[in-house]
Amino acid sequence: MASIDAIQGTVLDKLQKDPLSITTEDARRLSENFEAKDERSAKIISAVESLALAAQEIHEETPALGQGPHTSLLTIVNDLKVAVDNNPAEVTSEILKTTQGIVSKMQKAIGQTNAPHPELEVELQKEFAKIVPKVEQGTVTKEEADHLHSLEARAHGHTEKGGLTAAAQSVAAKRERALSLSDNTNAGPTANAKSIPAEQSAANKEANLKKAEATIAPKVENEPEAVTKEDAALVQSREHRAHGHVKKGSIAAEAQHFADTKPPVEAV
Repeated sequence: MASIDAIQGTVLDKLQKDPLSITTEDARRLSENFEAKDERSAKIISAVESLALAAQEIHEETPALGQGPHTSLLTIVNDLKVAVDNNPAEVTSEILKTTQGIVSKMQKAIGQTNAPHPELEVELQKEFAKIVPKVEQGTVTKEEADHLHSLEARAHGHTEKGGLTAAAQSVAAKRERALSLSDNTNAGPTANAKSIPAEQSAANKEANLKKAEATIAPKVENEPEAVTKEDAALVQSREHRAHGHVKKGSIAAEAQHFADTKPPVEAV
């Protein structure tokens, strides 16, 4: 159990320095999470339980002494961690959702105004799944891009630079410009027809970029030392074609960074 040592250490510290500070919660947590393997450990658990009851009785008679029954938030959180460590299979989506809601309330309580909302993650992933093919086809609307931007900002507290939301906004902006040019032109059907392949070309460039990013991103995230100059050149070329430049913090920029800082291979 990950936190048994911490639980045991805290209680033993109280036992040595201030026995009357031991609470019934301390006794419960120690007995539930620490197995009495020998006579000494059994005596320690028994002593803690006896002192906890004595401290509670003393506190009831003389409030200035001993400890009254109280369960701190930290104790509850530590108990939850131990329970999850011991029985991970018992975690359900309902338990996860409730816990995420509590985390959001805690973040608000300490003044994190831009705190993420993990409970929105499921909804965000569904929107991601819907928007990916539209990004590849170049058919994302401004409303869809704005909605995705708002949802990711609320779910994570920010939007990822160079991520899917940024790509969706880029495609939507290009689509809006193409439609605007198509509406305002006076050149007749010929000019309108020309805007269609241009839009398709932009969509193809974006799709090619996404394919390159999907191939190289795992290396950037998990094996940066494996990123080669060829990897960096490929994804940078695709991003230049799609966006006209390489965005700071994008996968292409990170790949180039890792490729540049990679030590040269010494000749054998």
